[in-house]
Amino acid sequence: MYTIGQFSKIGRVSTKTLRYYDDIELLKPAYVDRTTQYRYYSYEQVLQLLSITELKEYGLKLEEIKAIMDKQDVDLLKKFLNNKITEIDKEVQNSLKLKHSIEKKIKKIESGGNIMEAKKDLKVELKERQPLVVISRRTITSMSNISSVIGKVFEDIFKMNLKPAGSVMTVYHDKQEFDVENADCEICVPVNSNANMEKTEKIKEFAGGLVATTTFVGPYSRLGEAYAKVTKWIEDNGYKYAGAPFDIYLNGPQSVKSPEEFVTEVCFPISK
Repeated sequence: MYTIGQFSKIGRVSTKTLRYYDDIELLKPAYVDRTTQYRYYSYEQVLQLLSITELKEYGLKLEEIKAIMDKQDVDLLKKFLNNKITEIDKEVQNSLKLKHSIEKKIKKIESGGNIMEAKKDLKVELKERQPLVVISRRTITSMSNISSVIGKVFEDIFKMNLKPAGSVMTVYHDKQEFDVENADCEICVPVNSNANMEKTEKIKEFAGGLVATTTFVGPYSRLGEAYAKVTKWIEDNGYKYAGAPFDIYLNGPQSVKSPEEFVTEVCFPISK
C-alpha cells in the first residue's frame, strides 16, 4: 500500500488532486484509516491513475473519464476520443483561417495600409423591418460558444419539422456593459410563417419596426466599427434607442473561407 504522498509522487499529481478525485469518486483510496483518516492506495491503482492522467492530456473532461472508468466501456472511450478529434479538427481549421487573415493583414501593411484603418464605405440606413416568426434560444454564454447555441436552434427547427426562412440573428440583451464571457444573447432563426405560435415557447414573433442599420464586411472582431458608426448616427440625427440591438449574419464560416468575407448587418431598433 502507498500513502497519499507516495502515490502522488508515483503518479506525478498533487495530493490536492488525489483528494479531489476521491471527492468526485473518480479514484477512491483502497483503504482509509478510520482513526487518522489517512488515505492509502494499492499497486493496482497506479495504472488507473496513469490512465486518468493520459486521458486528461488528450483533453477529455473528468466527467467523461469517470464514465469510462466506471463502465470500463471501450466503445465509450472511442466515442469520446473521436469527439475530441473532431474538436481538434475544428480548432485546426480556425487556426488556418486566422493564419490566412494575419497574412492578408501583413500584405495590406506592406502595401502601405494603415494599422488602424477604418472602413470608409459604412453607410447607415433607415429600414422598416417586418415582424418575423422565429425559433429562438436566449442564454448567458461566452461569445466563443455562440456557434453551439446556433446549432441547438437549428436542431429545434428540424425537430419541429419547420424550415429556416432567413438568416441567423443574434440579439444582445445586455443592459449595461458587454461581457464577452457572459453575454446575454438570444439566437433567432426565421422559419416559415405557417408555424404554430402556440406549439412551443421557442416559437415567437420577432417584432418589426424602424431600425438604423449598416452592413459590415469583415471579421466579427471588427464589428465594433459598425456599432460605433450606427450609434453615432442615431445620436447625430436625434433618434432614441427602442430595443436591443441585433446582428444578422448574411453569410459566415459555413459559406465563405475567410473572415474578411463575412457579411453582417448590424441593426439598432430606434424611435423619434
